[in-house]
Amino acid sequence: MGRKAAFTMLFLLLIVNSTTASDAARLTLPSGMSNPLTIRYPELARAPAPVAIKEGLRATYEMVAGSPDITTEGNVAFVGGDTGAGLVQVTVVALDGEEAATWTEAFYPDPTTGGMKKVNFYGSVNPAGCGDFWCNPDVLRSIPERADEDLYVDRGKYELGGREYDVIRFSFQSQGISLIMIYDLNTGILLHHTADYTSTMPEEGGGIHSRGQHAIMRLSGLREVSIPWRDGTVPSWVQPGTTLLFQGQHYFWLPQLPDVAPTASPLDVELQIQKVHKRFFEGRQQPRTAEAVQLTYVPLVSGIAQLMGLWVPQEALSLPTGVVDSDPNTGMVVSVLYSGQDGLVMEETNNDNYMLTATYDSSGRIVQTVTERRSGTASAERDVLQLVM
Repeated sequence: MGRKAAFTMLFLLLIVNSTTASDAARLTLPSGMSNPLTIRYPELARAPAPVAIKEGLRATYEMVAGSPDITTEGNVAFVGGDTGAGLVQVTVVALDGEEAATWTEAFYPDPTTGGMKKVNFYGSVNPAGCGDFWCNPDVLRSIPERADEDLYVDRGKYELGGREYDVIRFSFQSQGISLIMIYDLNTGILLHHTADYTSTMPEEGGGIHSRGQHAIMRLSGLREVSIPWRDGTVPSWVQPGTTLLFQGQHYFWLPQLPDVAPTASPLDVELQIQKVHKRFFEGRQQPRTAEAVQLTYVPLVSGIAQLMGLWVPQEALSLPTGVVDSDPNTGMVVSVLYSGQDGLVMEETNNDNYMLTATYDSSGRIVQTVTERRSGTASAERDVLQLVM
């Protein structure tokens, strides 16, 4: 398994969890694993958001992912596998009462150009007091230390980026899953996170095959994304039970063979709106291709502080053209290409191997997307989707 494949498969494995009120209503961590803290400490779910948590706040984590392959036969163990490195970014796209909506994106560096290409994304809805990368620090400071078989809690010092923090550490063990979370006791921000998942199955001859996924994540950046509109509410066309169907084509070509025409195959994406709030909505995205094995659905949110989301407020239709936001960690630049009373066109690109163009109509609804991805100079693909209903 290659480095990118290990990183991508880990991220896909970790985000597939059971659902609750909606597909996005999941207590997640930056790894995608479910966060057990609000179950062990219900007061976190009832607490307000920390002072540091605001709409548009983005946390970036460096992630090292591995996929060891272990076979045990008697006393002999054979260990193999590969590792990969990437970035995970979690953005607070809406704070609405007692709930927080976040958008998580995973990036992997192109081995040829080094450009950080987006490889996965999903949305989550959490209690405002304990989200994907934070917990209320007042509650954290009141949690006693403990040492049990499944949960270990202690306090101490943690150094990150040349700075020392007073922290609380949680270590969970349960049914092949191991989680470690280290939070800053001053702000409540998650500084360090480790996630391990192991599964085993018997082999012919009496051996045991063990497959594991491992991720180590450290906070590398915290900043507020530049949101070009001041405020707004979810538009009236957004209603629970609404389904948006996008149809189009997936194109694949080899840039080194310019005389060879791209191959094309049909591509459909269905967006289901399950729950609507004042400042965001939640649901799921289900892509469908011509392949026999269909892609996994994606838990979805779209909020007021989300660039390249599924809607924009009316104020966005009068934005000037030009750069809106530039991310120093991934190199992604978001720009307005066109604005007018008939709609808006925005672009997100790293000017290397990834570009997304989104078109919105006069109601602020997304009606077309064009996504282009390249793998060095070896291959390229483009997805063109248009709203049909």
